[in-house]
Amino acid sequence: MKKSVTFIALLIFLLAGCNTNKTTEQDMKNLPDLSAQTALILVHGTGGSTDTFDGFSDVFIDDYHTSNERIKLHIGTDGALTYHGTFSKKALHPIVQIGFADSIDASITQQAIWLRLAMEDLQKKYKFAAFDGVGHSNGGLVLSTYAQKYAKTAPTLERLVAIGSPYNDLDPDDNKGDLAFTDVPKATPLLQKYENNRAKINSDLLVLSIASNIDDGSFSDDIVPVLSAFGSRLIFKNEAKAYLESYYKGEEYDHRTLFASPDIQKKIAWFLYEYPGDKKEISLAKN
Repeated sequence: MKKSVTFIALLIFLLAGCNTNKTTEQDMKNLPDLSAQTALILVHGTGGSTDTFDGFSDVFIDDYHTSNERIKLHIGTDGALTYHGTFSKKALHPIVQIGFADSIDASITQQAIWLRLAMEDLQKKYKFAAFDGVGHSNGGLVLSTYAQKYAKTAPTLERLVAIGSPYNDLDPDDNKGDLAFTDVPKATPLLQKYENNRAKINSDLLVLSIASNIDDGSFSDDIVPVLSAFGSRLIFKNEAKAYLESYYKGEEYDHRTLFASPDIQKKIAWFLYEYPGDKKEISLAKN
């Protein structure tokens, strides 16, 4: 009998722990007005989840102290939003880790539409007027599509960071060249679409594009060719207020873990919270 009671108590404890993961409707009442804060939106790449950027946001909260609170927001294929956590009125640069239910088969455009649903709801709940976005791999493409498709909608995307994002897809033959390139050998339909919509980009947008080369002769981060990642220059260079590139070379800069690199995290923190962005600037990676 004692064992049964112990088991039931343990089961209740575990179930209670599971229930705390999902924020209830009651929790979402009387949320603070955070209109004075710029949210930091983190968007994962293919196959990621709301947990992908855990380590990244830990650094920004615990080490850099640029933020002090985070929540996670899961977006279903039907657009349903599931919140994990709430912000307090003391939130500083509050972090939202986005998670798509389908980031494998869903198109970049579809994911951007889902992200828009999330941003509309975040604005409604917390009154955000502006946000910064950091995207890894396809997450950077989602934010770039958002920057074109929803440039004139609130909340305003102010700073965009793309980490190893394949603007010209993954074929090495389409991305041969060096860092001095002014065009790619072959622009894929993806890149062509971005180029065709350049005029829609907010002229006040600040962009940091990050690419890496694992130095194995492939001139790539093991997945994304460097020229594809810096295909961003063909999109943002003459449209955004500031367009900066940051290039990393070495076997430690593998595509899968770029956002976990201390060097890259430091660069992103500088761009988001120290770079003034008060004048027109273009800074391209050099050979």
